[in-house]
Amino acid sequence: MRTRPAALAAIAVAALALTACGTGSGPADGGEGGPDDKTPITLSLWSFFTDREEGVIDARLDAFEEKYPWITVDHTGGQNDDTLLQAVRGNTAPDVALSGNSEAVASYCSTGVFQNLEDRIAKSDADIDSILSSTQAYTSYDDERCALPVMADVYGLYFNQDMLDAAGVEVPTTWDELTEAAKKLTVRNADGSIQVAGFVPLLDFQENNVATFTPGWDLTWYDDEGKAAMASDPQWAEMLEWQKELIDWYGYDDLQAYVAGLGAEFSAENPLHTGRLAMAVDGEWRVAFIDDQAPDLNYGTAPIPTVDEASYGGGTISGTTVGIPRGSKHSDAAWLLAEYLATDTDNLVDLTLELRNVPTTTAALEDESIRTIDQFNVMLDIAGNENTRSIPGTPAGAAPRELIGQWLQGWQAGDEKDLEAGLAGVAKQIDSQISQASGGNAP
Repeated sequence: MRTRPAALAAIAVAALALTACGTGSGPADGGEGGPDDKTPITLSLWSFFTDREEGVIDARLDAFEEKYPWITVDHTGGQNDDTLLQAVRGNTAPDVALSGNSEAVASYCSTGVFQNLEDRIAKSDADIDSILSSTQAYTSYDDERCALPVMADVYGLYFNQDMLDAAGVEVPTTWDELTEAAKKLTVRNADGSIQVAGFVPLLDFQENNVATFTPGWDLTWYDDEGKAAMASDPQWAEMLEWQKELIDWYGYDDLQAYVAGLGAEFSAENPLHTGRLAMAVDGEWRVAFIDDQAPDLNYGTAPIPTVDEASYGGGTISGTTVGIPRGSKHSDAAWLLAEYLATDTDNLVDLTLELRNVPTTTAALEDESIRTIDQFNVMLDIAGNENTRSIPGTPAGAAPRELIGQWLQGWQAGDEKDLEAGLAGVAKQIDSQISQASGGNAP
C-alpha cells in the first residue's frame, strides 16, 4: 500500500457541494447489528485497495467476523474519494469507508461527509489514547474527530551504503551536511551530464515535496489566526534558498535531463535500486520494494536532515483513515468495524507485516514481531518520534500544497526571481481557497 499525497482539490470542491445536505454532526440511527442488538447484518465497506492488498484486508475482515459473528462484511475494493462523494450525495454511501487520502479528512469533517465520532469514542472501551498523536492530528479538524487512522506512511532518508563508504561520507543529519554529501557523491559523465546524483533537490521529484520536508525545515503552515504563513515564517525562504543553490550547482537543465532518463519510481528501475541515485527521501514502503526488486542493494535508512539538531529523528506522517459516511445504514455496527481496524493490535500488526506500512498505535508500534528488518525499524522509530507530524488539514483539502507546488515549478526553473513576493502571492491564494471552502463555496 502506498498512501501517497494525491490531487485532492477536486475532492474538496465535491465535498463542499454536500454541505447544504447537512453536517452529519452526530451518529445516524443505526442500532441494528450494534453491540446491544446483535441482529445479523451485512456491512458494506469500500476501500481503495486492489489485487494482493485487497486480499490482505479481506483476511483481516475474516478475523473481525470471528470476533463479531453476527456481522458479515461485504468489501468492495478499488474505490476512490470521488466515488465515495458521489455515493454520499446520492444517499448510497457504504457503511464504512477506508480512504488513502488523509488530506481529505479536514474537508470530510467540515462538510459532514464522515460522521462525527466524538460521542462514540466517549462511550467506547477502545484505547483511543494509544493512537499516535501525530496520526490523531490528521483525523480531526477544528476539534471534531470524524475519522480514525488505520495504517500510516512516514518518510525518511534512504542511502546507498556502498556509495557513502566509497566517498568517505557519513549519513547527513543536517541540510548543510546533505549538500556536502550530495556533491561528493555526484558523478558526472565526460560531457558534464549527471551519471549519478548524490541527491535530487527538485521538490517535485518522487517523494520530495513541501509536505515531506516540513519537519526537517520546521515549516509553519498557518499562523495563530489561521492565515497561511509561507511569507511570514522565514523557514520557507531558507528552505527554498538552500534548494535553489543546490539546483544551480547541478544545473537545472542537467537535472531535468538526468531525471528524464531515470526509471519509474515504483519499478525495478528506480534510480536508488540501479545505483544512479545515492540518497533519496522516500516512504517506509521502499523497504518492501527493495527487498522484492533489488535484494542485493546495500542500503540504509535514517531520519531526514533537520535545521534544528534537537528535532532530529522525526518526519512527516500521513496515511489511511477509516470513517463512517453520512447515510451509513448500520452506523452502530459500522463503529465496531472502524474501532477494530484502528485499535485492534493483532489487526494492526498483521497489516504491518503484510503491507509493510507503519501501525498507528503505540502497542502495535512496539510489537517485536514487526521489528525484524533494521531499515524498517528506523521508519518505525520515526513514526513514534515526538517530532513527527503531519501537515495541518484545512477544508480546502490538498489545494494549499498544490498551489505551492505550482509556484515551485517557476522557482526551480529560475523563472521566479522574487522569492519574497512569490511566497506572499502563494499565501494569499491559499487564504482565498480556505476562505471559500470554509464559507461553503467551491474554490
